[in-house]
Amino acid sequence: MYDQYDIENAALCSWREARSDGSTGMHAVLHCLKNRVGFPGFAHTLHDIIYGKNQFSSMSVPSDPEFSLDPHDITKVSKEDYILYMAALDLAQIVLNTDDADPTGNAHYYANLKTANSGWFARNISGPDGNGTPEHPKTVQILHHTFYK
Repeated sequence: MYDQYDIENAALCSWREARSDGSTGMHAVLHCLKNRVGFPGFAHTLHDIIYGKNQFSSMSVPSDPEFSLDPHDITKVSKEDYILYMAALDLAQIVLNTDDADPTGNAHYYANLKTANSGWFARNISGPDGNGTPEHPKTVQILHHTFYK
């Protein structure tokens, strides 16, 4: 079971990463976070997954525009975005602490291929055509995000 701290951090990450895709997108990102915990090559704690170097720029790279965005700051966040954050909290509780169905096909990676600019990701995960590499096949497209094993 994950504690409230894990739930809040996962919700914040999914909100920053995928709120433009609403609850559907945040739900998928939460599963991707959970799928990484303890998987070979990834950290063994959710905290280390979320805040790990080169994992989620919205959580670890100060130059990312999302990095300092706080869902509770009503001077910078719309009412709609705050409502989405509250939904992310509920979704995080469900994904992390129940046997919720994974819409990502057990994915460990994802990207919005229209905005992603990481050469490493393109070379190693998504491949030149966005359909994945042999080691990381595409599992599903969910709204703006493409997911990979």
